[in-house]
Parts: sequence; C-alpha cells; structure tokens
Amino acid sequence: MSSVLALKRNSTTVRYCFEADAEPGVLPRALDLIAKRGLVPARVFALSEAGSLSVEIEVEGLSEDTAEHVGLCLSQIVGVRQTF
Repeated sequence: MSSVLALKRNSTTVRYCFEADAEPGVLPRALDLIAKRGLVPARVFALSEAGSLSVEIEVEGLSEDTAEHVGLCLSQIVGVRQTF
C-alpha cells in the first residue's frame, strides 16, 4: 500500500496527504514533484509537531495517470511514513 493518500476531489483536482519525518528537505522535495510538471499547488498545508510533519498538497490540472505517478513518487521520498 502506498504511503501517500491521493484523494480525488473532482475530475481535475487531487489532494495528496502524508505524514513524514520533520526533516528540512521533505516539503521542498514534495513540491518539486509538482513544479516539474509546470504546476503550482492550489493549496499547501504543513504542520510540524513532535518530530512529525503532516502535509496536504492540493493540485489542479493533473490527468489520472499523472496524479497516480506523482503519488507514487511522493511515497518514495525519504522520510515519508504514512497516510492520515
């Protein structure tokens, strides 16, 4: 099972939710996966508490295949632990 939850909000919007170690490189790596596709996230929320980083990234304009691929790539980032 992937450690990143990709919630389809509508036909063109995806929300990725994951928990990771509170390391400085986790969030920039996650956002870079979106930026490499020429997109700007519609919404980003990150909360760091007790050594853990909870992240939600909402992206518009991804095809289903691309959304799935980004989710798999997010789950492979070092420090990403689980869905919430």
